Formats: sequence, structure tokens, C-alpha cells
Amino acid sequence: MGVKERGNKMKKFVKRRICGALLVLLPFLCNIKSYAYFRDRIERDTMDYIRYADENPDLYAAYGYDGDKLYEHYKNSGKEEGRLAHCLYYRPDKQSIYMWGWNAENLDTERYARENPDVVAAIGTNPEALRTHFLEHGLLENRKGYGLPYEDDNTRAKGMIFDVAAQITNDSMTDREKIKAVHDWIVHHTNYDKENYDRGTIPDESGHIEGVMLKGIAVCNGYAETFDCFMYVLGIEHEMVDGWADGSTPNGRHAWNRVLLDDTWLYVDCTWDDLSHQVGKDVIRYNYFLCTESEIAQDHTARDSYKVY
Repeated sequence: MGVKERGNKMKKFVKRRICGALLVLLPFLCNIKSYAYFRDRIERDTMDYIRYADENPDLYAAYGYDGDKLYEHYKNSGKEEGRLAHCLYYRPDKQSIYMWGWNAENLDTERYARENPDVVAAIGTNPEALRTHFLEHGLLENRKGYGLPYEDDNTRAKGMIFDVAAQITNDSMTDREKIKAVHDWIVHHTNYDKENYDRGTIPDESGHIEGVMLKGIAVCNGYAETFDCFMYVLGIEHEMVDGWADGSTPNGRHAWNRVLLDDTWLYVDCTWDDLSHQVGKDVIRYNYFLCTESEIAQDHTARDSYKVY
């Protein structure tokens, strides 16, 4: 075996090992299960580094538009200094919620071919060849793969969020109006799971989007995670907040949300704006809708903030 052939085999072996590692991690990174994968709002591939440089002349003088250096600055010191970074605008399409499976058996090969004409030119349109290309090369090249629809509770719940978002919002609405529409929909369509909360028997779905979207019942984490997913679908910058709130649970742990409007973080707590479990009828209030940081801090103390979706 020649040196070149051995080298090619070694490259292929390394690629397969990397792909194998990705396949192990992807269920967690892509929320196959309902359990949330917490991540930073700003990541290298989501950061609007041009805007970050433009809004910070000292950084532009030092780094120009070098995205890697600007991201490292924000991650290592900019965030702590109170500098604000923005995400690139992104709105997912509904098919992005469907996973392609462990061996890409559920990959939408027609879409993969349509979005990658160079791959088609090289290997044709055979579905098995496209699946193999995606696993062995596409993942490493950051090509997107979408799955075909399949049924599980988490996927059904996310699909419903796409459908509801399309029903209650439109492109003529401002972000503030869209946020209010989502806040109102969640509060009107969800009952707090007080019975299970009081008994200490809260089921898993009550803490996730399945509780709100499929059963109309949730605890604070379910309200907040659902709001987080709606913001992701609508392309509004957002984070879920974990911390403590006066009187929320025996140990005070609570979850709520924040959204970035006009370069300012404003806070939303759908759980505390839902009074139905207290008064026995569908009642909505706006005491915790788009609050400033000082306003929410009167009875909420943040521990951490992150993106679920």
C-alpha cells in the first residue's frame, strides 16, 4: 500500500470517527428528546460580528471585521464588560424540527440534493449515496440535513408552535406585538399544574413544551420553555432565565424569559401573568410583561440565562 493510499485511508478513518462522535452528541444538541440543551445565545456562527465591530469602535480599531477575534473578545471579556452582541437574523423553517436519524435513514434526500447541486454533480441523486455523503462529508462541511416528518410528542409540540405562530402573528406586526400575541396565547391556553405541584408529582411533560402544546398544562419551566421556542420560531432574540422568585416554590426556584428589544433586555413571566389557577377562571394580566431589569428584580433574582431553542 502506497503512502498516498494509506494517507487517504487514515483521513477517511478520522472523518468516520468524527462523524461517530457527532452522531452521539447530536441528539442532545438538537433536542431529539424534550430535555433542553442549554447553550449561549451568542455563538461563533450566530454572532453578528460586523455590528459588534461597528458599535464598538475600539474593537474595530483593534480587530477590524475579524469574526473569530471579535467573537473571542465578546466571549472572554466583552460580555462581562457589558457590551451587547446581537445574533444574525434567523427564522427556521418547519422542516428543521425533524431529525434525520442515526444513520440518516430519515434524511430528506430530495431536499439535500436540491440544496447541494455540487454534490449531485459529483455523485448523482441516488438516495443511499446522498445519505452516505451527508454522514461522511456533509456534516464535516456544515451542510444542512433535514429529516422527513415523523411522530413523537416533542416533534408534534414543536410543529404546533410553528402552526400557532403562523396563526397569531404576521409580518406586518412589530416584534413587540408578536411577543404580546405569544404571551397571551400561552397564558390563555395553559393551566398551571397546581395539583401535581402540590403533591410533588409533577410529570416530565409539565416542565417542557409538550405540557403546554399537547395537554395545556405546565409548571413554570414549561411556560418558559414554550415561550423560548416561540421566540426562536419568530426570529426574535431571546433567552430563558433560571433563578429564584419570591413565593414561587418552597426553595424559590423559578424560570422566566427575556427578549432583546431596541438593544434592551426586557423580561416576560407568563407563569406569573396566568391567574387562572388562583381565581378559577381564565384571567390574564401584564404585571410581568416586558418588564425592565429593575422591575423584574423586585421579586425575581436571575441565576443564569441561556437559549433552549
